[in-house]
Amino acid sequence: MNIRNLKIKLTMTKNQLFGITLIGFCVFIFSGCGTGSQKSNDKNEAVKVNAISEELHQAQCDLLSKANEELAGINQKVRALNDKIHDKGGKFTDAQNAALDNFEAKQASINKRMHEIKNVKQEDWEVFKTTLENDLQEINSIIDNITNEL
Repeated sequence: MNIRNLKIKLTMTKNQLFGITLIGFCVFIFSGCGTGSQKSNDKNEAVKVNAISEELHQAQCDLLSKANEELAGINQKVRALNDKIHDKGGKFTDAQNAALDNFEAKQASINKRMHEIKNVKQEDWEVFKTTLENDLQEINSIIDNITNEL
């Protein structure tokens, strides 16, 4: 090989290296532009998540307050039932005993879930809320039925 061919080959290699470097630099710049856009999207997502978190927190507080009010009313009914039982010295039927057992189990479940209310995730919230509200209605109904039967 002569020197002229070697110089041409060396020049081509330099040009190729320069071209590859230029392409890499362009890719780097354009990817940086995308990152800025992604940061903007990330900020929007963070705002949405914070809004959802605040809404969830408020919903949790509202449900906890409602459940406490419901349980206070239920506890008042239980005291009235105890007074009624004491006055009559009555005994329960098997059905009433079963209803009381069901009442106690549901009340214990409700109390446990009320302590867990702040840990419920957004995706589980609606099911949790509906179940708790239904259970509160159910134990309210159970205590009313037992009281009315005495």
